[in-house]
Amino acid sequence: MLIRRITRIYVCSLVLFLLGLGHAFIRALPVPTDSQKAEVEVISNPKMPVPPVGKRKSLVFKEDLSIGKKEGEENYMFGSDVFFNTDEEGNFYVTDWDKRRILKYDPAGKYALTIGRKGQGPGEFQNLSVARFDKEGNIYVTDIVSRRISFFSQGGNYLRQILIPDVFEDLYLTAKGYYVSSHTVPLESELGMAFKIVDGFFNDKFELVTEFHARVADTKFPAGRDQTSMAKFTAGILSGIAYRPAPRHLVAADDTIYFGYPQDYSIDVYSPEGRKTKTIRRAYDSIKIRDSDKAYFAATVARPFVNRTGRPGSEDEIRDILKFIEYPGNKPAYQNFALMENGWLVVLVEYAAGEYSLFDIFDENGRYIGQFKADFPVEYGWFFFKDGKAYAVEADEEGYKYIKRYSVKVEDY
Repeated sequence: MLIRRITRIYVCSLVLFLLGLGHAFIRALPVPTDSQKAEVEVISNPKMPVPPVGKRKSLVFKEDLSIGKKEGEENYMFGSDVFFNTDEEGNFYVTDWDKRRILKYDPAGKYALTIGRKGQGPGEFQNLSVARFDKEGNIYVTDIVSRRISFFSQGGNYLRQILIPDVFEDLYLTAKGYYVSSHTVPLESELGMAFKIVDGFFNDKFELVTEFHARVADTKFPAGRDQTSMAKFTAGILSGIAYRPAPRHLVAADDTIYFGYPQDYSIDVYSPEGRKTKTIRRAYDSIKIRDSDKAYFAATVARPFVNRTGRPGSEDEIRDILKFIEYPGNKPAYQNFALMENGWLVVLVEYAAGEYSLFDIFDENGRYIGQFKADFPVEYGWFFFKDGKAYAVEADEEGYKYIKRYSVKVEDY
């Protein structure tokens, strides 16, 4: 898998890679001074949970549904890049990126219908995001290649589209018609190509209203076309992905926005109007990257990356690429987060491949009330909660993908 949605920072770099043009690295830009800083509540938490009434909380997950097959009916066999969402009735909408389509299943996991197909016409996809829902309950999907947002009924009928001016990824449409997204803008560069990526809150004309975070991706031309130069070029892109901080944002049901850039352990909360209201922080010890983490990255990201880009090489060439990948000393402060319906924030701190997933829990006020390990499939750092259930994509040892639903129980420990 080329990292779900190709790690949105690197969308433009991947396009250049396909053309054999560039090598990318990221640097953060200074964050503008917040004129409303005095109004922002800062919740500073210690390294260990300090829950109320002296009891810590943990979550227990129990699988109650799995969708997917290794072989058999095509509508139950998924490609290498899979993610999904559920509606209020519990129906599943599974984005199969490889086949450029969305598959709908009922709450019992039975196939219902297919939405869209690969193509350039209305209701067709060249690239597609996770399915989300507007205030009327219609499905919307972002296509960053066709530069449009397509709308469908839950019955799969194409309704309309909104054209988008540039690359806007991981896009949420709020009830008032605003957008939360990651916007990529090209910059001038003498050595290759460069891009500014801004995560923020945008108005209905896609103009930036509130900037959450900004960074620059510099893409340099490879030194040559020989095997070593191309291996270093490919390894350079992968080095920029390997255990580097990646921005995360989500929009809650009430349009409250959560944003985090895990260079440190902090998550910002914004109002539906895009005003920062709270910052949740936790003191933490960095987690070192182990040899097993590097092996996991090589197997699940680097090799599929090479194959996905259409430049499959010999085993010697792949070994050269793996040899040139540069890893940081430590993992990011966390990998991702999700919001429970009771207002608790669940943070995935670490995924130790084949061993455990480490989570933190913060209550609705931002207080650190629990840390626990679980056997919960978050291999791609992606999960969510809805209607008292937890959802994720799981991959088996052979790489086959399955859609998983879990019951969730809160326990004291």
